[in-house]
This record gives sequence, structure tokens and C-alpha cells, in this order.
Amino acid sequence: MRRLAIIALMLMLPPFLAAAQEFAARTSVGADYKIVKGLHLGVEEEVRVDDGFSGLDDMRTTLDLSYKVSKHFKFGGGYTLINPYKLSSSAFVAARHRAFVDATLSYRAGDFQFSLKEKLQFTHRTDDSLNVYQKTRNALSLKSRVGVKYKGFYDWEPFAYFEARTALNDPWGEVTGSLQYTETSSRPYYSYTHTGYTHTYFNRFRLNLGTDWAPSKSHNFSFGLLADYCTDYVVDTNGPSSWSTKGVRLFADETGWVDTFRLSLCVGYQYKF
Repeated sequence: MRRLAIIALMLMLPPFLAAAQEFAARTSVGADYKIVKGLHLGVEEEVRVDDGFSGLDDMRTTLDLSYKVSKHFKFGGGYTLINPYKLSSSAFVAARHRAFVDATLSYRAGDFQFSLKEKLQFTHRTDDSLNVYQKTRNALSLKSRVGVKYKGFYDWEPFAYFEARTALNDPWGEVTGSLQYTETSSRPYYSYTHTGYTHTYFNRFRLNLGTDWAPSKSHNFSFGLLADYCTDYVVDTNGPSSWSTKGVRLFADETGWVDTFRLSLCVGYQYKF
């Protein structure tokens, strides 16, 4: 059974490596403090590196509180400060504030532990130049994750997690009218009727394969490969025909789906006390 678990993980890696459009990395350091039985306070600092390891993407600081009701159920919530980094200006720009609540069900069968986690999150963007008709300043999303972890080894615990994220309030509208030009520029634009933040759809799927390593009760290391498939519904009302996102060209009067597939190497450490 142990060999089958390892072989299954190894066989799933080559297709992801061949299909990836982008390669990135993320690393984190955190601490978990047991306040009383079942109640835990956690803090984590995460650093993400951009595609092709070209530079810093963002830094994320998270503070959370969780309570384990029973061996099968726990819930919690927290806050994350996201600081995106802009390489062109070598500075952190337009911080985002994220609040979340989550609930996790788990069940152990022999050496396997199965889990289901639901996470509702709210993200506020502070960018003053944000086009609120084409992007959501206050975004709501729901993450649903199923996972399995093998606990048959002494201090190594291989895992596999699959997650689907649902955007709950993306902008929605229609591109209307004929091609027009401004008085000062020949750049074309189209009229756009914004009908609200009503677009709900699956916009991200993730598969995380890896292992936890706990050499002692206080120290836990995590190593993984995260396959991240993202599909966004893009609206551009004033872009020239050469405008493109992630290699997908959209003309000035188009709306369309832009798909990306990224692989990220993940390394984390947590101290428990």
C-alpha cells in the first residue's frame, strides 16, 4: 500500500510538467500556538516568486484562529495582508486586505485521512486606478477542497489535495455600439454597459501533491508541487487589436476567457508550541 501511494504520486507529475505555461515558487514560515485544548492561534509569512523565478511576486502575512470541535470537525477564520510587488518600480504597490472563514470535515480510515474544507473569503483591493467596471474591488469567493493524506509512515505524510474556487461577484455587462475614436487619440473604444457584480463561475482549479515531514512534535516541514489552472472572464472595452493577456489576443470589442496553467514549487515550515 505504501509503494502504491508513492507510485501514484510520481505518475501524476509528468503530465503537469509538460502542460505548464508558467513556473513559480512559494515559501512560508509559520507558528501554531495552542491556547487551550482545541483552540489554536496561527501566524504565517509567505513569499511568492513570479513566473520563471524572475523576481518577487508578493508577500502575504496571515493571522488566524481555529477551534477543533471534535476529531472530525473544526472551524476558524482569519485575516491576510497581501503586498504585491511591482518589478518595474521595485516597490510594493496597492495592498489587498483579505478576511476569511473556513470549516473542515475529516475522517480517518486506516492509514488514510480524508478531508473536506470549505473556505469563504472576502478581498478588498486598494488600487486607486482600478477599473471597477471590469474588476471587482470587493471580491467574494468560495474555495472547496477535498484531500487525502497517508499516515502509514513514521514521520512522513504524503498528501494530495484538489481545490475548486468559485468567483461569486465578478463584474458583468455588455459591449455595445460601433467603433469610435477619441478626439486626441486614434485608439478605438466601445461603449460598455455595466449591469452589476453578478457573474458567478468556477475560475480556478488546483491540485497539490507533496508530503509533510514532522521530525518532532514541534517542527513540521511541507514540500509540494502545486498545479494551478486559472480561467478568467476578461472584458476589454478600449484595447487595440494587439492587446493580449497571457498570450491570448482579445480585440477591442471582445469579451473572452483567458486560461493559464502554472506550476509552483512549495516549501513551508511551521513551529508548534
